[in-house]
Amino acid sequence: MVSMEEVRNAVFSMNPNCASSPDGFEDNVIIFTSATRSSLQLIMKTLSTYEVVSDQSINKEKSHFMVPTNTPMEIIDMVKDITGFYQKDSPISYLGCPLYTGGQRIIYYSELLAKLVKRINDWQTRILSFGGRITLIKHVLQSIPIHTMTSISPPKTTLNYIKRVTANFFWGWDKEKKKYHWASWETLSYPYEEEGIGVRKLEDTCKALQIKQWWNFRTKNSL
Repeated sequence: MVSMEEVRNAVFSMNPNCASSPDGFEDNVIIFTSATRSSLQLIMKTLSTYEVVSDQSINKEKSHFMVPTNTPMEIIDMVKDITGFYQKDSPISYLGCPLYTGGQRIIYYSELLAKLVKRINDWQTRILSFGGRITLIKHVLQSIPIHTMTSISPPKTTLNYIKRVTANFFWGWDKEKKKYHWASWETLSYPYEEEGIGVRKLEDTCKALQIKQWWNFRTKNSL
């Protein structure tokens, strides 16, 4: 069992410059647990202790839980009864990333793709040179999915869609018809000295971010 002193030490060791939300609640907290009665009761007791120590309240109307689709109804009812939270279906967005139970689906990344398409549509009406498009692709379009890819690897279909709409933007449109692509996006991803435009491949970005996350985790836990 977690003692009151342990919770107090954890709360007061937090960065005092980290702000809470305007209504006085700490946001963006997620807990993974097994759906056993003892685990749920321990979590709720710990949360109650946190409320006493921090003088902050947990808004149960904004709190919810997720379970796999094949979870028996008696388990769901038990979770509701112990926590007082309501059930929410998968997926949800947490810190800008999709959280879900089960396998990946393209629709889980629809919000990310919508951001990319919106940016491109805003630029389509402008007269941009190839150099201007390359700059926007490198410094804007390719930065949008970085946060998501730091936490999770989107499916290949999603990555291929991003490459396709980016390539269409680079080559341009003529009277609502995309222009001919004189080179594949894979070729354009080569460095300048290899006759490319130096656009980094999304697959390479995903791998690099995952390696960085793994290294940071390993370094932190080895100290």
